[in-house]
Amino acid sequence: MWSSRTTFAFFLTAVVVAGASTGAVLSKTSPPQPPVASTTTSSLPRTGGLNVARSRPVHLAISALQLSVPLGQLGLNPNGSVMVPKSAQKVGWFDLGPTPGQLGASVLLGHVDSVKGIGVFYWLKRLEKGATIDVRLADGTSLTFTVTRVAQFPKSNFPSKLVYTSPRHRMLNLVTCGGVFNQLKKSYESNVVVFSELTDRVPPPTNRHA
Repeated sequence: MWSSRTTFAFFLTAVVVAGASTGAVLSKTSPPQPPVASTTTSSLPRTGGLNVARSRPVHLAISALQLSVPLGQLGLNPNGSVMVPKSAQKVGWFDLGPTPGQLGASVLLGHVDSVKGIGVFYWLKRLEKGATIDVRLADGTSLTFTVTRVAQFPKSNFPSKLVYTSPRHRMLNLVTCGGVFNQLKKSYESNVVVFSELTDRVPPPTNRHA
């Protein structure tokens, strides 16, 4: 573990690109058609003053992509790079950052594809501003985030600070590979990032005894 936030922030800038970009390779199979779903624009008010306790995220759902998956945890590799899920069908939360709903940027990582076919975040780039993302925490809290931006960045100039820090907002950012696939390096040359902000919270149910 890091001894201070300053040390962690400095280190993160140097290593996050490698961690967020490894492991994805171009599938040789023909991609299926994207899910048919309309983008829903949230009319919920901003919740900048809403307090959300730290609790591990356990489930992710994106209705526009017909996606519903459990969430794992990701830390740092021995070489300092950010871990990525071992399976192309899994999504992981970077557990050295805030949990979803807390002030700052909570980051989820998943693969776009593998040699076996498309990955869990294959259609992530098709999300549009206004789409909603739902996350359930271990304490039973349900959170809704609204997409504010979808962007693609070259890995050679990945904006680590933008993606992994947001001191004034409660952000949830999703990261996967994208852009051109480099056959020589067996890796994509860019990352796709979905930026979203907390717009609703449903607290965990309370057990009332008669």
